[in-house]
Amino acid sequence: MGKLAEQFGKEVRARRKARGMTQAQLGEAADFSEEWLRRIERGAGAPSFDAIEGLAAGLKCTVADLFSTMNDRDAVALRIETMLSGASEADLEWLEELISVALRHPAN
Repeated sequence: MGKLAEQFGKEVRARRKARGMTQAQLGEAADFSEEWLRRIERGAGAPSFDAIEGLAAGLKCTVADLFSTMNDRDAVALRIETMLSGASEADLEWLEELISVALRHPAN
């Protein structure tokens, strides 16, 4: 496979790991085998349009996101988003205030 398949696979892997998912979990969410996902992540498999849509749905991102490169800041933001996804409204409000206070604190 070529560079595009390799880059696509790296992006799928980075987004899967940022979401804290195993290959088995993403394979199940995208409705295909763990082995097929391993091939995609290595750049050794060329997924169909349907498979790409399934990956995007499983990773809760857009198809376009899978063809871009996630930087370190994006990966951190995605991990935080994933952690917050199950928080209650009260917890989210408390965390918002905590973040506001932390960002006002002068850096040492």
